[in-house]
Parts: sequence; C-alpha cells; structure tokens
Amino acid sequence: MRGLSKSQLQFLKKQGIEVSQTFDAKGLKKSEYRPRMKATGKIIAYNVSPCNKAGHTLRTRAGHCAQCNTAHIAFQKRNDKPGIVYIAGTREGKLVKVGYTKGVHIRSESLNRTKYGGFSDWEILYAISCVKAGEIEIKAKSSLKAFSASMVYDHDGKDQKTDEIYRCSFDYIKNNLRQVIGNGKYKVDVLVERKGNNYQFPTAQMKSRRIHKLSKG
Repeated sequence: MRGLSKSQLQFLKKQGIEVSQTFDAKGLKKSEYRPRMKATGKIIAYNVSPCNKAGHTLRTRAGHCAQCNTAHIAFQKRNDKPGIVYIAGTREGKLVKVGYTKGVHIRSESLNRTKYGGFSDWEILYAISCVKAGEIEIKAKSSLKAFSASMVYDHDGKDQKTDEIYRCSFDYIKNNLRQVIGNGKYKVDVLVERKGNNYQFPTAQMKSRRIHKLSKG
C-alpha cells in the first residue's frame, strides 16, 4: 500500500503536521474516513481521490484539498484545539463576547488592557475547558451570526476589527453555548459561572453591522 511521498512529507513538515496526525484513507469514502479521523484526532487523510484542480491526494478531515488551500488546515487545527471557551460582558458597551483562550484570567486582563472593542470593563461571566474547545467556539459563533456587532477600535494606535461580540443577553449566549455542548457530546469542566444579572441586554436579531468607535485617547 502506497504511503506518503517525499513531497507530501515535506509539505506536512512545513505545515507543522506530524505523520502520526495523518490517516491512510485508501479505498474509503469521505463519509467513512471522516468519523474515523475525528475519533482518533487525525488532521490529514492521504491515499484519497485526487483533487480536481491539481491532482493532490492530501485532504483535511472535511474532505478539502489540503495543498490547494492551506487555510483549511489552519481551520482544522483551530477546531481541534484544547483550551477554554469563555463568555465575557461589558456593561458600558452593552455587549457580550464569546472567545477562546488558554488562560481565562490572562484573557480577562488583556481584554481590558487593550480596551477590546473600545471598552475596558470586560468581565468573564462563564468559562469552560475542553479538549475540543476550538470546535465548540466555532460552532457557538456560527449560531450567533444574527446578533453579530462588528467593531473597529484603536489598538496600540492602529484600527483593529473584531467580529466576535454580540448584541444579546448573557443568558441567551450561555444557553446557546450549552446547546452546542449538548448532553455528554463534549466532556467539559466549568471554570467560571456567574449569575450575570447586570448583563441581560436586549436580545433581537439584526443584520451584522460595522460600528466605528473613536479612541478614548
């Protein structure tokens, strides 16, 4: 059975992927190799059908050509990241944020130090740790698009844009996150859980909009 070629090994090394993170999908359909890869934490499948564009035979777990667009690899790595998913709120901005971090206390400090979104009163209201934290974060954000409020704020003298803050109540986002986690689908540990009574902002669907906020000097 054909293994990885020299050029494929070089490509994987450049992308920071170990051979142990690959999966031999010879003779398997995507519907067959995808669940096996997910169960074993594999990132790249080889011995798959060649891509239409260049005939590459390395694919991500989702079936995308890994070599034509390496962004698919970055997305997959982000999906598999262990860490912490948190919900933060700003009373001044009446906004709630969902994010990923490796340390909830460090992230809380940096949100306020950098005046994330233009505000410096962010509080971590809810936080969970999970080996699939990246996947949970992506799913949670995807389900909250209708409430997205894109912000442009001053960060060290440069405009910085964020698309992970929302105009809705803390309870709404918390319940949404719990639905993503599901009953036993992910093994999570709750690190922070506050009532958040002061963060129950109005929840109403809206089209994503860009909001510019001037620097506070």
